[in-house]
Amino acid sequence: MKILFKNINYDWRHLMSVYKDIVKQSDTVVEIGASAVTKTDELSHYCQKVIGIEYFPQRLPKNHHNITYLQGDWQNLTKYIKPKTVNILIASHVIEHIENDTRAINETYKVLKKNGIAIILTPNRKRLAKRFIELFFGKQVFPSGEHQREYIESEIIHLINKSEFKKFLINPVIIGIHNGRFAFFSEQVPLSLKKFSNYWEIILKK
Repeated sequence: MKILFKNINYDWRHLMSVYKDIVKQSDTVVEIGASAVTKTDELSHYCQKVIGIEYFPQRLPKNHHNITYLQGDWQNLTKYIKPKTVNILIASHVIEHIENDTRAINETYKVLKKNGIAIILTPNRKRLAKRFIELFFGKQVFPSGEHQREYIESEIIHLINKSEFKKFLINPVIIGIHNGRFAFFSEQVPLSLKKFSNYWEIILKK
């Protein structure tokens, strides 16, 4: 276990390690929810170009370097991106916000090239920190705040089985507790404890 007395995006750090293992310098990458400029910039260092899709127009950054931003909706991705033109799609903490997750997954399938890959990161509804909070304040009911839903593993499997994708992996990411000032966590999640992991990493391959 690690104890860190600062706020770090260890979920993004994990996503980047997976991304760097598969991305090629010639790739076209789409990022869904591309309002965090520093993260999109980091993606752009390893590929030919990034297309950032951001739903909220007021959060849309300006184009720069090899990054083009478009205001749009993941659920209607083929309105902005031609089918079979994308090598990698990244969506970190987005799918839990959208109304029709099945449609978003199928739109992802359409824009990916053959052997294209999507990396999706989303909170685990049964993560440790949340279980402690619900002991005192009761079970969270969705929709809640900006989240339409949060997933357990079986619900992700059900979602993918309804989609066009046939090849996928679901990995637990990080287990532990964190707040804005410190984090107490393990990057290795034992299989026996994966249902309590902080996040799910969903890897879809066309």
